[in-house]
Order: sequence, then structure tokens, then C-alpha cells
Amino acid sequence: MHTGNQKSPHESPIAIVAVTRNGVRLAMQLQAELPGSVCFVPRRHQFALAMGANAYDHLGGLFPELWKSHKSLVCIMAAGIVVRLITRLLRNKATDPAVVVMDERAQFVISLVSGHLGGANDLAREVAALTGGQAVITTASDVDGRPSIDLIARELSLEIENPSMLARTARAILEEESLWVFDPDGRLRKSLAGLGNIVWWPDEERQGESDLPKGSPGIWVSERMPPPGVDCLILRPRNLVVGLGCNRGTGVDEILGLLKEVLGRTGVSAASIRNLASIDLKTDEPCLLDASAELKRPIHFYPRRELEGMVVPNPSPVVESHIGVQSVCEAAALLSAGKGNLVIPKQKTANVTLAVARVDYLL
Repeated sequence: MHTGNQKSPHESPIAIVAVTRNGVRLAMQLQAELPGSVCFVPRRHQFALAMGANAYDHLGGLFPELWKSHKSLVCIMAAGIVVRLITRLLRNKATDPAVVVMDERAQFVISLVSGHLGGANDLAREVAALTGGQAVITTASDVDGRPSIDLIARELSLEIENPSMLARTARAILEEESLWVFDPDGRLRKSLAGLGNIVWWPDEERQGESDLPKGSPGIWVSERMPPPGVDCLILRPRNLVVGLGCNRGTGVDEILGLLKEVLGRTGVSAASIRNLASIDLKTDEPCLLDASAELKRPIHFYPRRELEGMVVPNPSPVVESHIGVQSVCEAAALLSAGKGNLVIPKQKTANVTLAVARVDYLL
């Protein structure tokens, strides 16, 4: 199998920002202990610059740049300074970097912003362990020992489609409100075990989606679209493989247009696509590589001998006469999915064939 366009996601380093001489010394010590970290210090601290720190002239100009280029910020200064600097930069807890604030004596390490999704809580604990200080965590779920749904989603590689519902869902968990969970594969069962306020769908008594309660919040864990009128946090598993075949010289818009139309018609979310798949004769086909880039998903290419053994519902004598296999899109989707099943059989335009397989979830 060949893989195209499968680069590891870039993880921006930790920015450690200090102001005073004692803070700069602490920053340099932390840099030696935190892999991937970079120090930013006032230009006047020549000793730190000689040791590899980066110089800045004004904090007000530095923070907007760090906000865009770094995953986490460790700020060795007063919390009030940091609050004033980041207020205009805050956008969304799902995308804002983690912000940790600590005093220059390393007594307290405060998780200030993006505690769960951004990792500020974990970073605060890590820094506190390195310095002997006290991590200050104020997130309610941590304090009360309740499960955090955003952290669970990250650990299970579930994409949060509507982060605006996180607070409502977290409140239901913390305050033990009734909370329904549609989770056909049981992905959340272990993480939410023991919570008495959870009503699971489907189960022995509740099999369909039509009777989901519309008056209480819920969590929807599926590649399918939730029914209209329900108030829920949507978590998307990466459990779909899109098999593709195409003629030489096909434009990427034809592929993306067919995919959008098919997913919309069948009520399936593109956010659940794990990868694309095709035959290795197409490894240099621009439209497939461009589709992979546009969707931000890797594409896997399989040799003809591996596709030959796949049993598919829609074999094509024309395809077999041209490239020696009865199917490309359905065979590639099923082969790449491993233990799975075809949920969308072959669809086609003048130049593109497309099929979607669902990857089985193994508890």
C-alpha cells in the first residue's frame, strides 16, 4: 500500500514568556525541561539571548504573534497582565491555545485558558511537577471529579462539530440533569459509566431515533446527521473510508461535487471521513491528491493484486477490461476499512466513481 498526502500534523511548540530577571531565569530552566519549548524574554536580558532565547520589545505586540503560532503559552508574570493581553485574542475554546500563568517563584501554576481541549490543565500539572509548585485547576469537572466530555472526545478521537454545546452538556453532567446519549457503537459507555443521569440510545428498550427526547440535552455520537429538532452535542468518529476511481485528467471539483451530493443525500457527515482510498495506478493523479488536500484527509493507494480478491456488489466488466480488476472504488473502500461494511455503494459521474465503507468499532 502506498500513502499519499499523509503528513503528521504540525504541533506548535510551547512559548514561555517572562518579564523580570528572576522570571527569565525560571523560563530558561523550564525550557530545558519542556521538549519543544521556546523562550521569549525582553531584549535587555542579554544573558538569556546568548543562551538561545528570543527577544521581544513589547508584550502587546508579542502576544498576538504567539497566539497564532504556538499551541501553548506559559506566562511567568502577574495573571492580571495576561488577562489584559489575551482578552481581545480569545475566540473559541476548541481553537485557542492553552494559557498557563505562574509567578516567578514558581509557587503557583494556574491553568487560565483552554484547560481541557487546549491541554492547559495537563500543562499546569506538568510545570508544577517540574518546579515543585502548586497547580491551580478551577475547571469544575476536575474539581468535582466528574468526567469532562471535551477531554473524552479528544482521547477517543471524536471530532466536536458544535463546540457551542459543550458548556450545556458539561452542565448536565455536573448538575446530574437528564442527558440522553445516542451512541450505537458504545464509544462513550466506559467513560460515562456510573453516571445515573445518562439515558442511552439505542438499548434494549429504545431502538430508534424517532423517539429521542426534544426537551433535554443530549450527545450524538455518529457519522449520521441527528434528526431535526434535537438539542445535542455532536461528536463525529473518524469511521468512514471513501473509495475513489477516476479517469485521467479529471478535475478535483467533480470528485468533491459528487462526494458532497452523495453525503448530503444519504445524511452522512464529511467530518467522519477517516481516509480516501484508490488503486496504486492512480498515485500520481492530481485530482485524487488535490481531493485529499482539500478534505485534509490522507489517501491510501492499493496494488491491483490486493483489490482483485475483494467481493463487491457492483463489479464492472469495463473496469476489469481496462485495469484488470472488477472494482476500484468499492474494493478500495472495503479493503482500506478492514473489518467494515459498504454503507454507500458505487455512485458515479461521467469521470468519477465513489463508494463509502464504514469501519467497524471494536470495543
